[in-house]
Amino acid sequence: MDLPFLQETLLALLNGLPLTINLAVLSLLGGGLLALGLNLLRQTRVGGYFARFYVWLFRGTPLLIQIFMIYYGLGSLPAVRESVLWPLLRDPYWCGLLALILNDAAYTSEILRGGLNAVSPQSLEAARVCG
Repeated sequence: MDLPFLQETLLALLNGLPLTINLAVLSLLGGGLLALGLNLLRQTRVGGYFARFYVWLFRGTPLLIQIFMIYYGLGSLPAVRESVLWPLLRDPYWCGLLALILNDAAYTSEILRGGLNAVSPQSLEAARVCG
């Protein structure tokens, strides 16, 4: 076993730890907020169709494909390149963060939906009585 090589590799990997933590925290926060909005949309008739389609789309495609589509796909559209968002969308960090947020929102929305649907009508009635 080559211990100096392993030590050098570990130090190189630890250099990426702050960026990994940054992306994880921001994607969980952004995805959680977007998931709350999706669950609110599910309460409306038209918004429910949009929310279900969004969850179906982002849970049904691999995250790597989503990252590629956001980074390479959006950059190939002239309308995006001429928009105000282009300075953000041409940077790999923001494209990766956007993909992680959109993907996390779909999964978190389903988790929240399952939790909200698990509350019995009797519990809701008791909560209304208690104020």
